[in-house]
Amino acid sequence: MPLIRIMTANLWAEHIDVAGFAEVLDRVGADVVAVQELQEEGAAVITDRYAHHGLSPHHDTLGTGIATRRPAVIVKLPMYYRSGWVARLDPAHWPELPAPLEVVCVHFANPIGFPWWRSVRRRRRQLADLDRYLDGSDGPLVLVGDLNASPRWPLYRRLAARLQDGPVGTGTASRTWRWQGRGRLLLRIDHALTRRVTTLAAFTVPVPGSDHQALVLDVAIDAGAGPESCGHRQFDGQSTETHARMRMLSGRIQPSSFRSV
Repeated sequence: MPLIRIMTANLWAEHIDVAGFAEVLDRVGADVVAVQELQEEGAAVITDRYAHHGLSPHHDTLGTGIATRRPAVIVKLPMYYRSGWVARLDPAHWPELPAPLEVVCVHFANPIGFPWWRSVRRRRRQLADLDRYLDGSDGPLVLVGDLNASPRWPLYRRLAARLQDGPVGTGTASRTWRWQGRGRLLLRIDHALTRRVTTLAAFTVPVPGSDHQALVLDVAIDAGAGPESCGHRQFDGQSTETHARMRMLSGRIQPSSFRSV
């Protein structure tokens, strides 16, 4: 079954190990990479490997971005406090897809930041913005990123009520975050939630320098989820060549076969 490989990783801002992150990207061979806590050094690693991207690096933890192997319409997703990104993969450039696929990258505010009431307000407003976006279509979609919410938290449960948890569906869900990057993994707060998409495999990968594991999943659009069976949103952008002034990637890199990394 033709598949798309997606990786999401929180890079932990200035703690990033540039060479280690580059090795992870090369080893995983993802078709789509979503990142949180992105700074300039990490952005340079991505642009060296992915010709099509929307990146907003920042000097602290607010940087986010998304990148693709082949042309895609990439637009910023306006959200309170910290915006996300959307990459729309079209069958014209992704022939393994029977219908367009949206990959959405988000990073929710820390729920325990001081003062707590500000953190609560930020997360509620971010979730309201994301809900409005999700309401805009019912087409195939993969939502990835650092939700700063374990499966016990209301924010996760709210999203899981309308989307499917990809790693849970494969029986491979595992913890992704450790305190200060040391010791054992404590919480599963990095997620991949899907709609009209089948997750064929999912696994985590250590990211040198980060307190998070990267989450990788191989997905395929559900049978019967072609363009005639569901509503698709219209994007203003044309392609990454026009929207973000990107260059074409000369060769096609196939998703890796299933394996542990």
